[in-house]
Amino acid sequence: MRRLIVLLALGVLGCAAPDVRPPDALQLVSRAEMSRFQLEGRLQVRDGERTAAVGVDWQHEVGHDDWLFTGPLGQGLARIEADAAGARMTLADGQRVEAASAAELAETALGVNAPFAQLPLWITARLRDGAEVRELDPVGRLRRVVDQGWTIDYIEYAGSGPADLPRKIDVQRGDTRLRLIVDAWNP
Repeated sequence: MRRLIVLLALGVLGCAAPDVRPPDALQLVSRAEMSRFQLEGRLQVRDGERTAAVGVDWQHEVGHDDWLFTGPLGQGLARIEADAAGARMTLADGQRVEAASAAELAETALGVNAPFAQLPLWITARLRDGAEVRELDPVGRLRRVVDQGWTIDYIEYAGSGPADLPRKIDVQRGDTRLRLIVDAWNP
């Protein structure tokens, strides 16, 4: 079950519609300003008939990511660290797996093709070149985006301003569905 939770958590991160461009209000918080953040939250994942829920503590800065996945009582299930030197995953039982990148680690060790390079943009509701905006909310913030076959729905934001960060995000591709609920942002 631990391996499934990690596998599903790494899967985080398609359809056709006209591309919509967001208004300038989305640019109030630039990508450079979001080059470093820390968030705490909960991750609910469904893959076909299987469902899992974990806590997540993610620290991101340019060139380095650290994800800690925890169980319902706060015990660590897995930690993934990624930087220019590669990616390392340590499971609760001490087993350690290494790869050249977090995406390669997920694919090699767990059989998941996860777009780790896009996650910092997705989680902060910023666009990657090539992403398709499908819907905006009344304030002009992203509501639905399709990127590399993943559909990202921004269900709720932390506040009502145009530059507020997401609080609830649904991500899906195929049978894999994920909901991230951010309890605390520390940009």
